[in-house]
Amino acid sequence: MVRTFCSRLVGVAFISALGVFAGHAAEVTYPMGSRIGLEPAPGLSNAERFPGFEDKGSGTTVLILDMPAQALSEATQQISKDGLKKQGLIEDARQSFSHRSGKGTLVTGRQEGEHKARKWILLTSVFDSTALVVVEVPDESANSYSDAAVRTMLSSLAMRASVPVEEQFKLLPLNFTDLSGMRPVRVIASTGAILTNGPKDTLEPTEQPLLIVSVGRGGPEEAAARDTFARNLFSATGQFKDLRIIGTDMLRLGGGLQTHQLFAEARDTKTDTPIKLVQWVRFGSGAYVRVVGIARADEWSDAFPRFRAVRDGVNPRG
Repeated sequence: MVRTFCSRLVGVAFISALGVFAGHAAEVTYPMGSRIGLEPAPGLSNAERFPGFEDKGSGTTVLILDMPAQALSEATQQISKDGLKKQGLIEDARQSFSHRSGKGTLVTGRQEGEHKARKWILLTSVFDSTALVVVEVPDESANSYSDAAVRTMLSSLAMRASVPVEEQFKLLPLNFTDLSGMRPVRVIASTGAILTNGPKDTLEPTEQPLLIVSVGRGGPEEAAARDTFARNLFSATGQFKDLRIIGTDMLRLGGGLQTHQLFAEARDTKTDTPIKLVQWVRFGSGAYVRVVGIARADEWSDAFPRFRAVRDGVNPRG
């Protein structure tokens, strides 16, 4: 049921990004949302503009791209000698390079043009991913990071099994100012999340209340069409029986934005447990926020105020 509500392909866009670096040696540090991490060299910290690390004082950067396995062939072409030359990078050396999670190809070279720099490019396959790490040290900061220090950092490359749900949650295009005791248990395609209230990491509303929050593009501008739109969204609710809508209304919430409210009742298909549901669809300019709360009827009096508090505190990131 909830699965109804519920790869990223980072293309080889590193052509324009072949210039970025890492943070503090001692333990592996993972950029926010990335499964690939390094033990950053002293002087480096988490980057703000890209996945990786940087030393703002010296202009040194480390870019880390976690790409699908099938991107390896195209990435290999992009870092060929001719491919790099087209990007203004003169290759000095190319070799097999061992790191903590396997082996890859390490290319070292010099970036020509207006911004001259030393570069290290590591391309490797790690489990089900293609990892690309690009280190850039501007010529004027050449003494800040030695070849040995960079190689030591690259040799620490590691991959974690998955990005923690809490970390994925922070990357959503939504701000949550009040979780009302609820917590995320699943992130949905980078556009929303499923929250629960209770000790289990479950997606079964018969065990614990669930709240699905997502943001979508579009939505009708005309008020008259919004009821139909919201009902159509709700019709995707599955794996319940005897589902019936018991009330709808149009509210003014979140700075006066129109919000369609819908209440429904049903029974769980597997256990026949009485279930209550609420859906709010808040319409904005070219986008909408959808909040769906689901709980057992005997838990509804506690769950509903939590659902409403989360609803009132969620907004698309500006």
